[in-house]
Amino acid sequence: MTGPDRAPFDGLRTPPDGAGTALVWTDDAPVDPHWAEPTEHNQPPEPDQPRGRRRLIAIGIPVLAVVVLVGAVFAFGGFKQRNDTITDVELGQTFTNGPYELSFSSATVQQTEGFGKYKRIQKVIVTGRMRNNGDTAASPNQDWFLARGVRDSNVQTGDSCNIGKPDQFDGPQDVTPGVPPVQVNVQFEFPPTFKQTELVFGMRQLSYGTHSYTGGTANQYWDASGSNLFRLRLHLKRLAAEQY
Repeated sequence: MTGPDRAPFDGLRTPPDGAGTALVWTDDAPVDPHWAEPTEHNQPPEPDQPRGRRRLIAIGIPVLAVVVLVGAVFAFGGFKQRNDTITDVELGQTFTNGPYELSFSSATVQQTEGFGKYKRIQKVIVTGRMRNNGDTAASPNQDWFLARGVRDSNVQTGDSCNIGKPDQFDGPQDVTPGVPPVQVNVQFEFPPTFKQTELVFGMRQLSYGTHSYTGGTANQYWDASGSNLFRLRLHLKRLAAEQY
């Protein structure tokens, strides 16, 4: 800097011959007697790595590790959909689940009155046939059945399951062994915004055993357990809305 008693440009000197023509800054002030020539012990520390580079390293290494992990899991099929527990059946095809032979061939959807969360619901009824090849009369449980729209991820559990006609409330409750197949109707309640035209319908696989933590080994019966599933697709026939 220029001292108070020095001309503004007195500190600029022309370098010696052979050193170029650029001007350099010189200082005529006396040298500090305590100053020592630089050595390897008193050299200033090297500047730290740029902050951007440190941040890149700090973020890049964990991200790279995650990418490698994801790649390994993907290579071994870890993110593939597990279809090994799903058995696809055709429309109207008979399949065996536990002691039952079943087939499902039609489904309807109808806007009607709701008595729970929604005042109006979309009622879906899946109709099929059911035969009991076991030795004990039993009634199907609505919790065995699942459904969702083809383009929807909202899965519904069966709301009711009855034998006979859908509106026959005083019909038989059990499926008697040895008799011809009887009609079975599984009802689902979807939100009023449900507008799908195709349904993915599933029935959980049944197994015989103890399905209660408190029932003991003597209390064994057929019920759904695990994630195995029979699945089919049905076209939804829309009925006229019920008026109230």
